[in-house]
Amino acid sequence: MKAGILALVITAMLLAGPVSAQQNNDGNDETFQTVFGNEPGAVGGYLSLGLGNTIIDDNNAFTGQFRLAARLGHSLSIGFAGTGFSDRLYGLNYDRPGLTSEGYFIEGGYGGIMFEPVFAPRFPVHFSFPVLIGAGGIALTEDRNNDDWDDWNDWEDWDYDSDNNVLESDAFLVIEPGVELEFNLARFMRLGAGISYRFTSGITLEGRSDYMMNGLSGNVNLKFGIF
Repeated sequence: MKAGILALVITAMLLAGPVSAQQNNDGNDETFQTVFGNEPGAVGGYLSLGLGNTIIDDNNAFTGQFRLAARLGHSLSIGFAGTGFSDRLYGLNYDRPGLTSEGYFIEGGYGGIMFEPVFAPRFPVHFSFPVLIGAGGIALTEDRNNDDWDDWNDWEDWDYDSDNNVLESDAFLVIEPGVELEFNLARFMRLGAGISYRFTSGITLEGRSDYMMNGLSGNVNLKFGIF
């Protein structure tokens, strides 16, 4: 009799472990179940801010970048991205005397939909492959000369008067594929460094069409979000 009771207790204890584990698993499945999978954290998103350098019309230009994306699973993000550019840090351009003899700057921006496959995202160092598809605009600008300091120092005149004059501008379509090396710095932060190449439609300035926006870019960015 005692042997039977002991066997029954041992059997109950052996069965209790799997049942308890199954209940915990079921609870997790119910909590995290999504259309993209049952794994915790299968859906997330991030905001990214970055700085970089690009080549425009054989000139260097400074860039600022942002991305806002949703992460579907651990290996794909879809969202919006935008980039602004200016070559003011590198000085004036003088290769268009027909447009201006005083020199000009190249400035503008572009943005659109971004797709970003990620390879081996669970590793602390891995690769991502962002692709931007969108549109943008470019402008050739100059600073208006004003030698009258009193006009600039008139604190009673609250009307804003920009000193930036647009000489010519045009719009373009753009596709920009890239590759980035990412570092998982923390659970909610990643550091990325990469290169991309920008392909655009023809840009018409000074009556001629060319592909001055086609060029290589490099950037460094920080991502904050749920990965």
